[in-house]
Amino acid sequence: MDGELRGKELETVKKNIQENPALLEELENLRFARESARSYGLKNRIRSIHTEMMPELKGKKSPEQRTTGMIFQFAIRVAAVLIVLIGFSAFYQYLTATPEKLFSESYQAFEIHETRGTSQGSLETLYKSENMDSVIHLFAELKSPQAEDYFLAGNAFLSLHKPSEAIESFRALQQVNKEANSHMFEEDAEYYLALSYLANNEPSKALPLFEKIHSDPSHPYNKKVSAWFLIKLGRSVSRN
Repeated sequence: MDGELRGKELETVKKNIQENPALLEELENLRFARESARSYGLKNRIRSIHTEMMPELKGKKSPEQRTTGMIFQFAIRVAAVLIVLIGFSAFYQYLTATPEKLFSESYQAFEIHETRGTSQGSLETLYKSENMDSVIHLFAELKSPQAEDYFLAGNAFLSLHKPSEAIESFRALQQVNKEANSHMFEEDAEYYLALSYLANNEPSKALPLFEKIHSDPSHPYNKKVSAWFLIKLGRSVSRN
């Protein structure tokens, strides 16, 4: 877009854009955002602020009055420019919202804060040591996985960028809870299942889960799901 690429690197990028509609759309969004900023004339506005300030410095007011007034007016104008810049930034974030971006902004690996006397080779111990491949390997050998096993396996799959397997594990956990009339890791699984849908490019399935979390102030993940996040997610759903 800025004319900085050359040779083989340029050809590779062009080919990727031609073959990937999502990349092409993002490029157009970038161009739109840049042109919008240019049309508004932020640079000219800042230059005009400086021009307007100069006569004030030569006015008949006392030095203290001139300085105070200049600082106040300059602060108001700078604040206005900042508001515009923030607005452009928010608009750009809205335009370019994708499931992948929303996942990257929100994902944080689940942390186990307590160890309940488990053996060295248990799923929990392996998970705490961040040995995710071993977590998945041991999980596959379990004959009767429990809710916690499904939850840890789901998070291990998600950390290894295997969202479809993570979805399967979290949904199995929900089924185990339903059959046992229990609520083990229920709210945690709900949040990470929604993230898994994002990672799997299924924002329409993630949206109702995030809306439920946002609407429940007592939900442990409520503060992680803001109204702005839901607006961007809604944009992502409409694009899909």
